[in-house]
Amino acid sequence: MEAILLYFGKLILCSGVMFLYYRLSLKDKTFHHYNRFYLLAAILISLLLPLIKVEDFTIEVNSDMYMLLDKIQNFKTEKKLDNGNLYFSIIFSALGLVSLYLLGKLLYGILKIQQFKAQFQKESFDGINFYRTNLTEAPFSYFKNLFWKNTITLDSEIGEQILKHEMVHIEQKHSFDKILIEVTTAIFWFNPFFHIIKREISLIHEYLADKKAVKNSDTKAFAQMLLASHFSGTQLAVASPFLSSNLKKRLKMLQKPKTKFGYAHRILALPVLFTIAFAYLVNAKNREIEETNLSIKKAVSEIKIDTVKEKTEQKEITEPTTKSPGDNERLAELERKLSEKENELSNLSPDSEAFDKKVEEIGTLASEIGGIAASIEVDEYFNSAEWKNQMKELENLNPLDKKELRKIKREAAKAGREAAKAAKEASKIGIEAGRIGREAAEQARIEGEKARKEGELARIAGEQARINGEAARKAGEEARKIGAKARIEAQKIAAEAVGRDFKEINFTKAGTSPNVMVLQADFIKKDGNGNIAMNGVKRYNLNGFDEAKFFVDGRSVSKEEFHSIKPENIASMNVIKENKMKGTESEIRIQTKK
Repeated sequence: MEAILLYFGKLILCSGVMFLYYRLSLKDKTFHHYNRFYLLAAILISLLLPLIKVEDFTIEVNSDMYMLLDKIQNFKTEKKLDNGNLYFSIIFSALGLVSLYLLGKLLYGILKIQQFKAQFQKESFDGINFYRTNLTEAPFSYFKNLFWKNTITLDSEIGEQILKHEMVHIEQKHSFDKILIEVTTAIFWFNPFFHIIKREISLIHEYLADKKAVKNSDTKAFAQMLLASHFSGTQLAVASPFLSSNLKKRLKMLQKPKTKFGYAHRILALPVLFTIAFAYLVNAKNREIEETNLSIKKAVSEIKIDTVKEKTEQKEITEPTTKSPGDNERLAELERKLSEKENELSNLSPDSEAFDKKVEEIGTLASEIGGIAASIEVDEYFNSAEWKNQMKELENLNPLDKKELRKIKREAAKAGREAAKAAKEASKIGIEAGRIGREAAEQARIEGEKARKEGELARIAGEQARINGEAARKAGEEARKIGAKARIEAQKIAAEAVGRDFKEINFTKAGTSPNVMVLQADFIKKDGNGNIAMNGVKRYNLNGFDEAKFFVDGRSVSKEEFHSIKPENIASMNVIKENKMKGTESEIRIQTKK
């Protein structure tokens, strides 16, 4: 418990030092990318650095320390009732409950965004999912999802600036930063520096998006637009909304000149400071260990001098313990029967009932032999000189606790009887384990063979899948070539049909059928969106355009009726290209001569 509290203390201290450096040297400077990754690294370093121990980088303590500890060890242990664990449990339970609440709140926000995705219609372009909504939180982005507000006109000046702004959040993957910092502040909510870092990262995200949104625009106009926009409502924790707080700071940053490159030398200050401090700690710890080793060496030398005794010759006559004649005869009889049973067992089939019966008889004999042998060995040990000498040493070490020593002797005798009983059970368990082991080995062999066959079948299926995939790839390549050839042929046919003096315009998109228009007119104009306007149409030929809509004098007509109109009756023609961002479809409109 104390170790966890110590970790929390180091965590807060480390994050505080790193944020203090950011506050003094990096805050409000224009190298926003560096500041973003510095703050993210500050979170990770604060979590991991307290786990590193200085002892892992220092010299080893003298191994004689363990011998010294053995010499001063006491036989008596004191039991202390520690009520501190109860208080620690209450504290950690409270911390955990708050963390669970905050994590649940974060999960609710993520699920709410998933609900928005299912609620509103999706339009996809360039890998971005675009949703038109009536949400008060919009516009905002979440990973590759952009939630737009219907009241904002997409092709207006404000709409284009907001779109650029949100696209920066998506392209630079700011949602990953949001998830990391939200999870961290939910678990370590008691660390105030993590909450401050969270606000700074959100502000840096806005700096980055604003900077790129006005890269090719008027900074003053963007600032005026930022002040005039009031679209955001309630913010979601993991989303990147266009309008957040700190508008004043964002406007000041837009007007701020770029920080000079020479300022970057301060960036190296903190890593150098950490390295020097860590080296100092390791060096100080090494000096402390060296002093401790000298003290240990001195103490061990004194102990060896004090424990040297004069050599004296002592002869201790001990009566050898022998087995009783009854035990010897019983053991010989049991061993003879056991040998006979083993010979009979070798002639029986392992699957027969007689085999199982013989195994049980052998187990019974082995248990009885083990019990007699264990009983004899236990009696011999407790009557031996070794045991008696150990008892005398204990009496000399603690003469006031003879009552406890007598209790230990009684418990030792009881343990001997338990050991004899355990030996009998061990014999039975050994025989049963052998039988189970043989069955398990056979079952493992069968399962292994089965697994080998299944693996071979899987390999064959994989090879077949690879062959099928290669065939599908070749078929797709062939289809692509045929489609390209068809498009070229369509263009060629269209050009030949109307003459070489005509202008050819290709509307074909990848993966669709060819859409080619060949035309001749007195005036042809094409704008930046690909839309075409013509006056004085001489001739025209359309190839494709199956999904386009056709209009004559504002009236919707079929493709066949459209083709039936002669060029000399056409006053003007307009071709409007499909634009999913603005919600327009392909249209071809004709105004006839009156």
